[in-house]
Amino acid sequence: MKVKVFVLIPFLFAVLSLSAQENETKETITYSNITEFGFVTASPQGVGMEGTTVNGFAINKQHCIGIGIGIGGSFHNSYYSATAYTPLFFNYRLYFKPDKKFSPHINVSVGGLLAKDGEGIYSSITAGFRAGKFSFSSGISYMAIYRTESISYYEYVYDPYYYSYPYTSNVSEWYFPFGITIKCGFSF
Repeated sequence: MKVKVFVLIPFLFAVLSLSAQENETKETITYSNITEFGFVTASPQGVGMEGTTVNGFAINKQHCIGIGIGIGGSFHNSYYSATAYTPLFFNYRLYFKPDKKFSPHINVSVGGLLAKDGEGIYSSITAGFRAGKFSFSSGISYMAIYRTESISYYEYVYDPYYYSYPYTSNVSEWYFPFGITIKCGFSF
């Protein structure tokens, strides 16, 4: 009987240590969501709104990695800056004091975007803080948008009857809106 107990006790400790290691692994990798809304300057002339949400996972509550999607647009009504866009990007966020209620962080986003009449590149780097569930970040954003516009014009021919002929031409150009972002929201 004593031999069975001596064999059973080490086996029991091995099973308990494996279940403790499983619990530690489950606690160190958790679901993460950050949703923020705010202002962005899309060009030197325009100010717009942007909202993003990032879903992913957090490692030890310090490193958050995820995929984000958003929607944004500019208030300034010119061809250069007035565009609605939807970014789809990878996001990395580092919290410096993850176990505290107030934790400063840095945030890097890189990906692509679909604009009203084009597509391009989306990126931003921000710094901010998390206070409980509240999140605030501010930094710079950079986009590169390849847009195509159809231009209609008339060519006038001076002949005895003075005709005007309509023409349509496509113009494709790269635009590089950049600016400052200020966003606030919540994080889980």
